[in-house]
Amino acid sequence: MNNSQQMLQALEEQDLAKAEHYFVKALENDPSELLYELATYLEGIGFYPQAKEIYLKIVEDFPEVNLNLAAIASEDGQIEEAFAHLEEIQADSNWYVSALALKADLYQLEGLTDVAREKLLEALTYSEDPLLILGLAELDSELENYQEAIQGYAQLDNRTIYEQTGISTYQRIGFAYAQLGKFETATEFLEKALELEYDDLTAFELASLYFDREEYQKAVLYFKQIDTISPDFEGYEYGYSQALHKEHQVQEALRIAKQGLEKNPFETRLLLAASQFSYELHDASSAEDYLLTAKEDAEDTEEILLRLATIYLEQERYEDILDLQSEEPENPLTKWMIARSYQEMDDLDTSYELYQELAGDLKDNPEFLEHYIYLLRELGYFEEAKVNVQAYLKLVPDDVQMQELHERLQE
Repeated sequence: MNNSQQMLQALEEQDLAKAEHYFVKALENDPSELLYELATYLEGIGFYPQAKEIYLKIVEDFPEVNLNLAAIASEDGQIEEAFAHLEEIQADSNWYVSALALKADLYQLEGLTDVAREKLLEALTYSEDPLLILGLAELDSELENYQEAIQGYAQLDNRTIYEQTGISTYQRIGFAYAQLGKFETATEFLEKALELEYDDLTAFELASLYFDREEYQKAVLYFKQIDTISPDFEGYEYGYSQALHKEHQVQEALRIAKQGLEKNPFETRLLLAASQFSYELHDASSAEDYLLTAKEDAEDTEEILLRLATIYLEQERYEDILDLQSEEPENPLTKWMIARSYQEMDDLDTSYELYQELAGDLKDNPEFLEHYIYLLRELGYFEEAKVNVQAYLKLVPDDVQMQELHERLQE
């Protein structure tokens, strides 16, 4: 039994000291061919320092191990060293294409995708290997060269590539067409991909595309596939709940939103959705609770404050609406509900000040003008009321009651 074999046996026995002993002896005495086999095995099981030491010893006999040395250097984060090893492989070498492919990988890791693409294009002048074509198509997708990516993927046999890499070219073509806005063609390829092999991301893309095209029934179908087959898939619940809502399945939409909140209790979109669905199901208390939870972590609270104010106004909780002022809302509708609360609590002067501030933003809102007019009447500001009645009647000319008020103000 040679030293390399004895080292491997020691590793199987988990005797690292003995393995190290025979490793040193193998380096000193075993021929390059045996050392090559040993290094390949050691690299495969993650013994990179030992594999590297052997490769450096035999690189004169086997120049192709520069590929292995480059891969090990890359694993260690030594990118410059990796490139140095690859530069040792010349254009007349049988391993030059592999070196170019590995250079492309390294450039991509460094964020130099354009340079990586150039290396793959060069490699394709030497070889028409399908994996090189796939790599180029993947880079084109990353660079948003979607038409070029489609042309690349279309050259490949979907089944063969899938068996080799786990990548569906039909899926990739579908994604690319979606990015180009060709949604009908995109769905055709994505459905073909899903027929051959179920994939969460493909199902999600299909559901999202059908939702965007307002084909909500089909969107629900694909969201339901994810919910049934892969309930741990991240983030599908929001879209699913919205599709169900569009199909008027509000109770089921709320159930899915709650399901998503079990995974991500503070996701603002889901909390707002759950609040909306609860509100539509006449559960104002739950709707409020979801909004208050969302307000704790939301970066933008404007919509939350507006919804809270709406609930409070319906329940005549004017003090709670006034408390929202501490959040400094900017939405004119929220501010208007604060003005109305002052009006309802007979603080007419404060209400008037707020109405004056909002008049510019809400001058085309008939309901705002109507409330403003009655406030002005109550305060005795008849000339100002007359101006706003005229503005109101331009928006709602058939309002008989307001026409009568206009006539009285003219007297």
